[in-house]
Amino acid sequence: MENEELYTPDIISVTDEDGNEIEFELLERYETDDCVYVAITEYRDDDEEIVEGNFEVIILKVVENENGDEFLEEISDDIEYEQVSDILMAKVEEKYDVEYFDPDLQ
Repeated sequence: MENEELYTPDIISVTDEDGNEIEFELLERYETDDCVYVAITEYRDDDEEIVEGNFEVIILKVVENENGDEFLEEISDDIEYEQVSDILMAKVEEKYDVEYFDPDLQ
């Protein structure tokens, strides 16, 4: 176990519109001059669930309100979403040595 790096996930907590708190793992972050985007997936801490799971990667925009609080929102513009998701998924593939499955290519 020499030189073995332990993986420590970046966990973010999100409160949904019903007030339920959900934990997500931050997979990757991408910043432009105007916006910040994130790739997240629902957090699992059970090793078996992680290995056997097929987790959806969610691409969202980080938005700041007038109080300076940050929240996540869906990207409504299809072109913006495609460009950002391609960049973020390429970064996720490289970082985690995985291949992105694109259902549109089937």
